[in-house]
Amino acid sequence: MSLRYALLGIIAKEPVTGYDVVKIFKQRMTYFWNSTHSQIYTELHKMEDNNLIQHELVVQGTLPNKKIYSLTDTGKKELIRWALEEPLKPAKIKDEFLIKTTIFPFLSADDINSLLDEVIAREEKTLRMTKEWKEHFTSQEEHSIGTMLTVEYGIKYSEMYLEWCKWAKQYIQENMQH
Repeated sequence: MSLRYALLGIIAKEPVTGYDVVKIFKQRMTYFWNSTHSQIYTELHKMEDNNLIQHELVVQGTLPNKKIYSLTDTGKKELIRWALEEPLKPAKIKDEFLIKTTIFPFLSADDINSLLDEVIAREEKTLRMTKEWKEHFTSQEEHSIGTMLTVEYGIKYSEMYLEWCKWAKQYIQENMQH
């Protein structure tokens, strides 16, 4: 059900297309939420059926028509109710790499370091992109405090992950026989 509220939060900021929502998930929410294209569109239809959002159809001539979604009053009230009244659940980490660490006893130090190098490259790229996005965002006239807080979380998360990977490489070097 949290996908619904993530979508309501995105749409509350400004009217957007489904494509925009998917893009926002990939660019801005990667640290704390993820969803597939089909899950997003399915939930958008349910939310519209529940009068939480509405759409305006934009006819584009030779291009496919697009729907611009906006929040209804009912959707805004539901989003506020959820934020203030629903209890917070414990945060969950879903990290495939941490599952891979469970088989490290079967791998060589070189193999482990290679995997760690992949994660380091991924996180360095993510950190760079997040910092670029933050620069772009902060250059905008209107700033959203929620967006600023989440982008800063993303930066700190990548920095922590990189620090952990570097620590892990040092630990492997000191504790595994070659």
